[in-house]
Amino acid sequence: MSEPEAVGFWEERYRTGRTRWERPGLHPAFLAWRQAGTLSPCRILVPGAGRSPEPAALAEAGFDITVLDLASSAVEAQRARLAGTTARVIEADLLGWHPAVAFDAIYDQTCLCALPPARLPDYAARLAAWLRPEGQLFLLLMQTGAPGGPPFDCPLPAMRALFPAPNWEWPSALAPAVAHPSGLVEQPVVLRRRGADAPFA
Repeated sequence: MSEPEAVGFWEERYRTGRTRWERPGLHPAFLAWRQAGTLSPCRILVPGAGRSPEPAALAEAGFDITVLDLASSAVEAQRARLAGTTARVIEADLLGWHPAVAFDAIYDQTCLCALPPARLPDYAARLAAWLRPEGQLFLLLMQTGAPGGPPFDCPLPAMRALFPAPNWEWPSALAPAVAHPSGLVEQPVVLRRRGADAPFA
């Protein structure tokens, strides 16, 4: 899918209300990470943020936040919600955008599982380049157990291959899966990036 096709794909869903991936409130895993202090104020990127409420919660908590999306509807919604804060909301293609400085953390709630599997290696390389060494990647991995999407299935063996050691450190134990309003489940996971600065592909 080309960038114009992807923009049209997501814009059509926002216009018609076909947004079953959206939650009515903050993600339970997000709340757990915040409460535990695992996700604490830092310079953070939220790619493919859509219209999610998490960026506003991060801004209110004192994070230095950048929000990235390719759909104008999502960008407009985030700019309205984040008006009066120091958050940056950028409309751009994921695989063509380069920040000036790497981030301390990335919160990816729906972006990875929205991408066709063929694009995931490029996106994983982009995540590594966006994140500073020892930075944390907060992921919600959709578990559909079925072909097709979006959302696309993110089975754990495939994800471990996509984010392999020693470049990425996985937790010794995973948090419990979280039910999604659509009837699916998501697997929360926090990865730490190892190694030196990663170049952009």
